[in-house]
Amino acid sequence: MASPLARPSLCGLQTAFAACRISPSSTTTTKKTCTSTWRAFSTTSSVSQSLAVPPESPRFITVPEPPQAAEHRLPPIKGHLPVPRDMFPKREGNRKVRPGWVESATPISKAEAAGEPPKSEEEARHRVFAAARRAAFASGIRGLYVRKTQRQQRVQARAERRRKANLAAATAPERLDDVLTRPTVRAATALQTTVLPDPDRFAKAEAARAEHQQQTELKAEARRDALAQLYVAAQQFIIDEAELEARVEAIFTPDYHRVGGINRGQSIWDQDAAPVSVADLQAEMLGTSSKAIDANKPVAMKTTKRQKAVAEELTGGKL
Repeated sequence: MASPLARPSLCGLQTAFAACRISPSSTTTTKKTCTSTWRAFSTTSSVSQSLAVPPESPRFITVPEPPQAAEHRLPPIKGHLPVPRDMFPKREGNRKVRPGWVESATPISKAEAAGEPPKSEEEARHRVFAAARRAAFASGIRGLYVRKTQRQQRVQARAERRRKANLAAATAPERLDDVLTRPTVRAATALQTTVLPDPDRFAKAEAARAEHQQQTELKAEARRDALAQLYVAAQQFIIDEAELEARVEAIFTPDYHRVGGINRGQSIWDQDAAPVSVADLQAEMLGTSSKAIDANKPVAMKTTKRQKAVAEELTGGKL
């Protein structure tokens, strides 16, 4: 830890600020001196020397700093640390701390296993070092297993404490401040605001079921009518190229747009005539219209559709 250094006093800062305020004459003199000194050592122009430090720059006012900063920045660490492997995986359990595993992991030499004495002092020293490494390895394995067991016990104990605390908070009775500050509800009010089950719920369910069945039957009947109408209309479908060519030649004649006729003309008004007016609709509704019924008028078309619907209802099929 760095030794505490004296911070610059307020008087020192004021002195430094006063020293930064240079008169115009001294600024000109200093600039000339710097320029002459710079020209003596360089023959190229510099843009940075010709520009002044703007007021928004942190270097506009020079603030003195202590000779030694109190902040210690650690050097950047390049790369990443390897992920430590699990010495005791779950599938192996405590296999590495069982008797005989260390001996099988660090076997002795054949000569030492046969009981032969060392052939030299160097071999004897190597045997001593190997025995020390085996003992350190066994001690390290046992220590790591003890640390892992203690860590698991701490984690389990913390989880059990949290579980018990959550269970106690969930099953705890109401606090006294909640009980005393709860608004009073009269028994009559509680009975009036209670939502009771509908006594007619089963009858309403049966009625809804019957209505749904009726709607399903209506949809099936409409589907059968559509199929019957499609079957009747299929008699006029064009099924090959010869019929298509004959139909095109019959409709699109060379004088199709020049000669007037039924469903022919250059404008939509030539085919369907002018639209019905509001006065005609009102007279038709009141029954005071004196005009002859036109088959192409909307009112006549509505009447025709109604008659067709009544006929279909009476005959039981599509027309």
